[in-house]
Amino acid sequence: MLPKKSMLSRLVETLHFARDVAFGESAVRRLSCLFLAFALCLCLASAVKAVTIPGAGEDVGRTVIYRDTWGVPHIYAPTPEAGAYAMGWAQAEDRPEELLKNLLRGIGEIAKVEGPEGMMSDLAARLWNNYDVSMRYVDRIRPEVRRMQRAYVRGVNDYYAAHPKDVPEWWGERKVDEYMIVAFARLFLYNWSVEQAFADLARGGIEPGFPKIKHGSNQFAVAPSRSAEGVAILAIDPHLSWWGVSRFWEFRIHAGDLRGSGVTLPGFPTIGNGHTDYIAWAMTTGGPDTADVYELTLNADDPSKYLHDGTWWQMTRRELTIEVKGAGPQKVTVYDSHYGPVIATKGGKAYAAKIAYADAVQASDAWYELNFAKDYRGAVAAAETLQFYPQNLMVADTSGNIYYQRVGRVPRRPAGFDWSRPVNGATSATEWQGFHPASDHLQILNPPQGYMQNCNIPPDVMMMDSPLTPDKTLSYIYGDMIYGPLNGWIGQRGARALELLKADSSVTAEEAISYILDVHPAGVDRWLAVLKEADAKFGTARRSDALYRTGIKDVLEWNGELRQDSSAALKYCYWRKQLLEDHGAKPGAAEVAARIDNLLSAAGKPALDLKLSDEQYQALLASFASAMKKLKTDIGSLDAKYGDVFRVGRDDVSWPVDGGGQQSLGLETLRNVDYGPQRADHTRWGDAGQTSTQIVVLSKPIRSWTAVPIGQSDRPDSPHYRDQAEKLFSKRKLKPTWYAPEELAEHIESREMLEGAPR
Repeated sequence: MLPKKSMLSRLVETLHFARDVAFGESAVRRLSCLFLAFALCLCLASAVKAVTIPGAGEDVGRTVIYRDTWGVPHIYAPTPEAGAYAMGWAQAEDRPEELLKNLLRGIGEIAKVEGPEGMMSDLAARLWNNYDVSMRYVDRIRPEVRRMQRAYVRGVNDYYAAHPKDVPEWWGERKVDEYMIVAFARLFLYNWSVEQAFADLARGGIEPGFPKIKHGSNQFAVAPSRSAEGVAILAIDPHLSWWGVSRFWEFRIHAGDLRGSGVTLPGFPTIGNGHTDYIAWAMTTGGPDTADVYELTLNADDPSKYLHDGTWWQMTRRELTIEVKGAGPQKVTVYDSHYGPVIATKGGKAYAAKIAYADAVQASDAWYELNFAKDYRGAVAAAETLQFYPQNLMVADTSGNIYYQRVGRVPRRPAGFDWSRPVNGATSATEWQGFHPASDHLQILNPPQGYMQNCNIPPDVMMMDSPLTPDKTLSYIYGDMIYGPLNGWIGQRGARALELLKADSSVTAEEAISYILDVHPAGVDRWLAVLKEADAKFGTARRSDALYRTGIKDVLEWNGELRQDSSAALKYCYWRKQLLEDHGAKPGAAEVAARIDNLLSAAGKPALDLKLSDEQYQALLASFASAMKKLKTDIGSLDAKYGDVFRVGRDDVSWPVDGGGQQSLGLETLRNVDYGPQRADHTRWGDAGQTSTQIVVLSKPIRSWTAVPIGQSDRPDSPHYRDQAEKLFSKRKLKPTWYAPEELAEHIESREMLEGAPR
């Protein structure tokens, strides 16, 4: 641990001391004092260069992990392999249990630790043979990527060997192997494709029975022409659960040609989302259709056979044993068709899921291209591997380019079929015909608008007058229907991002940060206008109700922001929740709400009429009055603030938070937070949403800011167990990354040299 005062600060203090002493002595003694002081300063200056500047002096050629004052590791190493080794070591150090749990999830063995709640995760991993496929096809991975993966695995194993107390009992004596890393990538990344198959099945009227995973994200890019910084700006903002498999891990790395900053998941040896010295990239959910479901006609006499081109084909039977904590071994029988595993049966039919990634093991090849890219063309090369999962890839580089591609591994499908629901599997006429090259994907370089955003919305509303319309490509390349229609709609986050970006022709770094943390729900102003009109028409009769009178005054004076210190924001939240309970299931309710929201007006569509019927106005007020009574009953006072209820925290400690993520209540903001169920004290704590927000200014050198919702470490005794929840997330702030060594020098908390790293 370094002392609180940096060597540089001590050098300055020495100069001041020498000056003070010298002026109180004789000329000879003054010269002696000054000579001695300057000699000492030279020694201190040498120490500053050798010790304080990371990667310099005696640390040149060594593998060293410096941790900053947020506990974030900054890896300095001579080669990418040595850097990967240090990543494995540092991930195990920060997340000793979660790293191993991720690997168990990948190979389909997490239920033996988590119990019945992990059963379906294990079944999904086994349905697509994640571990076996990883071992079978690992040689497809390019050699330089495998070297990094093996170095990473060695770093993980060396850490646990050096710290046996950090190895949980349930892991036993086994070692982490390379195939586990590949299997985890398959589980996490290609789950998007699996969910597309499940959605096809659901649209066919059959619920798949697998739990749905919360997916969402924000991203926006600003070109130099609309940037006050004179360079491109990129916002990176994935929205996933804050716990479990999607709990991101933050780091910086300077390892030979591998240099960058960002986040990844424990179990991955690359920068997942972030930047290098030249390029920054972001990904949001929403992409081409990469999976299908085939309806199979079963043989009545032998249901293990299905009809295909006039003959009966035999399915392969697999007997799986899944160890479940507290329930013992569970036997599951799985059948595989030539399309893929059967995921449902009904009425003499079986439904087999075919995903484009059934044999894919080269996800790290795609990320390798990103991690070593020199400009946006590295992202193009990454997409050409066809190993990205279905996403919106958005990129900015230091050459001033902004670029977008709707990436994925997209099968070529025969025309004439509805691929959004189960298709006939009894004929080879529906068979895939290879894969589309990345050049077929929807993409754009440097749009003339000078900005673009994708907050899980169709490409036709990514910017004003977007050229990325459905007529430009095949429907299944344009998108999957997992979120709704392929075009003609927009969500609250996308609408708000458009409102902000199209109005700002000179975006500063500070404004970019404020935009990605914005807490004004799109459409809220129209809801307040409707409420004001309703009160003007029919509110007089309710003036005797003190709760109504107090509540309506507060809300109608509100600025529409979901701020933690706002009592009106909490009242608005209660009102929207009451409206949903009172009227959400009624015919036409969704259409009325959408008309009030009028989100497409942000994309240049005509504003819709706000006029409601007298009955509808009165219904709004009745729900408002009920909501104020409910608020008083729950909290005890109408003076309660939004942050009194909506919190961010860990274990038994929490802090107030801004923003929302409940789209059904019209409370979704760019500062996105999904809240868990109401607790006994009526508070609701965030459990998903913004997992690792980053703003990158593509200057030379690059500048960047980040925050995670909780903290870097999983160790309860660490000062970084929940420090970012208190000091950053609750305060709606990002921290500088201190990416450059000179920036980090003043913020080093610890230094750890790894002797076992490869040279």
